[in-house]
Amino acid sequence: MALYFDGQTTLNLEQYDAIAYYRLSKDDGAKHESDSIANQRKLIRSFLQNNPNIHLIEEAQDDGYTGTNFDRPGFRHVLDAIQSKRVNCVIVKDLSRLGREYIETGKYLEMIFPSLGVRFIAINDDVDSENSRAGDDIIIPVKNIMNEAYCRELSKKLRKQFQIQRGNGEFLGAFANYGYCKSPDDKHKLVVDDYAAEVVRGIFSLKFQGYNQQAIADFLNNEKVLSPADYKKSQGLKYKTGFKTSSKSYWSAVTVSRILTNPIYIGKLVQGKRGTPNYKIKTMRMREEKDWVVVENNHDPIIDPLTFMIVQRMLERDTRTAPQNDIVYPLSGMVFCADCKAAMLRRTVRRGNKTFRYYVCSANKRGNGCSSHSFEQSKLEQAVLRAITKQIDIILDTDELLNAMGKSKIENAHIKRLDLAIAQKNSELDRYCDFRMKLYEALNDDLIDRNEYEKMRSKYTGMIEETENVIRQLSADREKSLTNTTPRDWMASIAKFKGITELSREVVITLVDKVYVYEDKHIRIDFNFRNELAYYKEILQPKEVS
Repeated sequence: MALYFDGQTTLNLEQYDAIAYYRLSKDDGAKHESDSIANQRKLIRSFLQNNPNIHLIEEAQDDGYTGTNFDRPGFRHVLDAIQSKRVNCVIVKDLSRLGREYIETGKYLEMIFPSLGVRFIAINDDVDSENSRAGDDIIIPVKNIMNEAYCRELSKKLRKQFQIQRGNGEFLGAFANYGYCKSPDDKHKLVVDDYAAEVVRGIFSLKFQGYNQQAIADFLNNEKVLSPADYKKSQGLKYKTGFKTSSKSYWSAVTVSRILTNPIYIGKLVQGKRGTPNYKIKTMRMREEKDWVVVENNHDPIIDPLTFMIVQRMLERDTRTAPQNDIVYPLSGMVFCADCKAAMLRRTVRRGNKTFRYYVCSANKRGNGCSSHSFEQSKLEQAVLRAITKQIDIILDTDELLNAMGKSKIENAHIKRLDLAIAQKNSELDRYCDFRMKLYEALNDDLIDRNEYEKMRSKYTGMIEETENVIRQLSADREKSLTNTTPRDWMASIAKFKGITELSREVVITLVDKVYVYEDKHIRIDFNFRNELAYYKEILQPKEVS
């Protein structure tokens, strides 16, 4: 207690040891100059000059932290100072600096601070717990509610702005994906990082050669290629990751998988996959895929779409690799029993000094009734190789004929084909509508009862709706074809496989969907691009539509 004299009156003023708390939200921006840390400090120190009984002992600040979340390092320091009894007074510029969530803010003002004997002062809001006045119990909650309403509206505006930016293809991440960097002219635009892009291409190339993800990671580590995290740091970026466990990070199978599956490398920007439910909850959650923002052809690709598509197929099928091998077998995950459709498994049998490798039906091995369908690996691979070489010749011959035909003729043939298909479907639609109309006549003539009528009417209504959907899709395809033809870059890419003498994982994954084995050693191969090939064959040899 201290005594102060003004000539007539003696005042007993309690002494307070205070901590000043400053907060600037990242959402406040430069335009809110009055809320800057420096100005908050200046205001509080000016206040203290007129209140000599309050001694500033400590300061704490949170720069770039939202007011809806009280888990801030600076505010935790304030609580620590209070609990250790270093201070008994908290001073802020205004209530919004303490927080913008009115329930949590009210809890500190009305329960926590009073229970700990802490004086609270919000200068600009004229709030002082020592000098509370009638009506403060109403005014303070109202101000807190107003602060929260401001925060809620600001959150809505920011979410809307981010959504617009994502839709425009603006990159909003803190760090560009490995292989890219932010343009020096526009931080929302991605440009290719030549060095990292070459590493990405190498990763895809190794996958094409049949290497699994761990083998690729081991290769990169052995070559002393910096991991994405360490590479970003080497570029002067203050990069942090929750996955790093040591001062130096290394390539891992998980890191390689993330690169192999990321569509950003074909120029597709996918954003908004994770977010918070609302402005109060800060825990990030995975959103439904329909809510993701996807922009095609947004930036320069590092990997061509065909290569990316094939690698995704490889990742789906590369599930069986011998533990001692880094490379996946050419037909691994591709062979199936033609009778029961179960996967065929590779088995090794040793007889004397000889080793035999077979593919056998997995259902038979489990005792589920199917026969073994046993097929020697080398013979099966040779049979598949012969079929693939024939398919390659067919594709390249078709491509050559299409080139000779010319782009305009291909386009015209495509339009004609769609027109014929639309005409067919319109004819079907007319028949279904006619049948449905005659149903009513049959009901009136007592040829069918009400139950039969409703059942058949429902059937034809469904057929009408389905046909109308097909017509709309065909019409949309026709409209698109007026400006874009069906891409056939994949055909030219097949040329590199011409004349192959060995079966590689790359050629199998590129051209083969599934290999079916029959008990009599007969095989059937479902090729990739078979629908596209049939389409182009129809253009070259059109059939009349009746």
